[in-house]
Amino acid sequence: MRFKCFLFFILIISTNFSYAQTKEGLKDTIKNLLAEQKLSGAVWVTVSEKGEIVTDAYGYKNTKTKEILSPSNKVHVGSIAKTILAASFLRMATIGLLNLDDPIIKYLPNIPIDNLWNNTNPVTIRQLLDHTSGLTDAKLWHIFSTTATPDTPLEAVYINNPNILKVQARPGSIYSYSSLGYSILGMVIEKIHLKRYEDFLDENILKPLGMTNSSFKFISQIGRDTDKQLAYGHFDDGKPVSALPMYLRPAGQLTTTAEDIGIFLRFMMSDGTINGKVFIRSEYLESVGNQKLTDAYKNGVPFGDALGAYSRDRYGVVGIAKNGNTLGFTAMTYMFPNDKKAFFIAHNMDSETANYDLFNEALVKHLGLTTHRFITKQQPIENEIANWNGYYIPIITKVEPFGLIDYVFSYTKVETTKNGALLMPFQGKEKVLIYQEKHLFSMKDRTSITHAFYRTINGNLLITDGVKTIKKVSGFKIIGIATSLLLGLLGMVYLFIVGCVKLVKQKIDFRNHFLFWVFISILTLIISFAFIATQPFMRMGDMTIGNIILAVGSTLIPILSVASLFLTIKSKTKFLNSFNFWAILLVLQFSVLLIMNNLLPIIMWK
Repeated sequence: MRFKCFLFFILIISTNFSYAQTKEGLKDTIKNLLAEQKLSGAVWVTVSEKGEIVTDAYGYKNTKTKEILSPSNKVHVGSIAKTILAASFLRMATIGLLNLDDPIIKYLPNIPIDNLWNNTNPVTIRQLLDHTSGLTDAKLWHIFSTTATPDTPLEAVYINNPNILKVQARPGSIYSYSSLGYSILGMVIEKIHLKRYEDFLDENILKPLGMTNSSFKFISQIGRDTDKQLAYGHFDDGKPVSALPMYLRPAGQLTTTAEDIGIFLRFMMSDGTINGKVFIRSEYLESVGNQKLTDAYKNGVPFGDALGAYSRDRYGVVGIAKNGNTLGFTAMTYMFPNDKKAFFIAHNMDSETANYDLFNEALVKHLGLTTHRFITKQQPIENEIANWNGYYIPIITKVEPFGLIDYVFSYTKVETTKNGALLMPFQGKEKVLIYQEKHLFSMKDRTSITHAFYRTINGNLLITDGVKTIKKVSGFKIIGIATSLLLGLLGMVYLFIVGCVKLVKQKIDFRNHFLFWVFISILTLIISFAFIATQPFMRMGDMTIGNIILAVGSTLIPILSVASLFLTIKSKTKFLNSFNFWAILLVLQFSVLLIMNNLLPIIMWK
């Protein structure tokens, strides 16, 4: 008997020692990655198949004060708020308060959604949850503004500009990320429960789940909404930054801890019961991240976004993931429901240069998941696939009204090869696709089909990976737009230099010169840029002095260009031989292009 007790004691000690080694090994890995990627700190949690929640942290809570970050410190998690907000709709569907396929207008009859397909495909709750409504993501001022308050009505995101609610693709057909859509879902909650969505979620979702250190309310590091447990966010240069209220707060406002997110992830992988009672129906939980309704799925891509999270194929495993970014923070959750394992990590620095995927890979490895490898067939490509050679842009622009910019900076060149295709984005890494069959492709480091090339009923050529769909456009159009923009800018530079020279030489007499008017409009633009360069980037969407001057200058450009062009023609018999005439004409065509694409005048706060 004593011998058995001794063996049991040794087993317990060795298990705890092994666990401590594993935990410390993960911490050492993350510590090294933080140093390598020059990040301020991170908190994280892992959930084991037995439901054990283990938290840890490393780095600084505030780099200025050198206060150490602890596992119990609170963090902001950006769009991970969407996953929990989505769970609230699964809860309401479970208890019969709504149907996920209800049209939005059933709850918000006065919302001015402009949907060309409304008679056959009205925008539904499910489509907003899945990012398949066809709405754009946001306006610039929705993201970069300091004018929002914790109490700004949710309707403020569209009330002064209903055009933002224009549906750009048949609802339910393609994935296009939309924080605007989640703000509308916040309005649905408020309509049903006649209270602020934050209060409803805190009381009816977070509290029953046991997430006692989390809140959807606005919480900051300073001011009246201070919580001393909240870590500071940090900019790329390491400077601490405090939180700001946001217009799209249902889409990205959540303060939480690593432990609370661990509790949430454990529940999402469960049978949906709390204390023996059904809280969310298990079939709803099983559908999270499993998209089977989009054109991408129908054309053979098994991945997509559904009910608040997306399926992600990386590191030899497929997980249900959700990432989030907000001022000074970036975060990621990963669930593996079949293994009942999960992790969450939040960094209190939102860096443009850091490779956050290295942390995800380390945590996946730590969980000890079984990896898989897709056996590629490498079949010879079908001749018809060559039709997809060419240039592509996102089917829905991410930030309105900058769709024109997609032609210049967000295009992807596609070239078919003997056994596949190359996707070469203007910005980003080249992707090598391996052809399988039936217009389907894979990548060498994935576990399944990754891309589908398909044709719409209207004959448009599209390429999708489930969470991004691009459409083929004319290469001549891309060249034409890029050339138009470049020549317009060169025309402005030329006219500004000539204007400066004449101003110095002629002084007061320059006011009577035909170039004076276009020069004044260009000078106004340059002055606005000088002001904008000195203002905080979070005020990019505010009515600042720089932005007001920019609006005035961009309004004057086409008007005064026409005036100068008229005076040039009037004052010169051989105006066609004048460089000034052609420079003004280039600026004018540039202005017309921008006006046709709703980019002039440039009003940053609308």
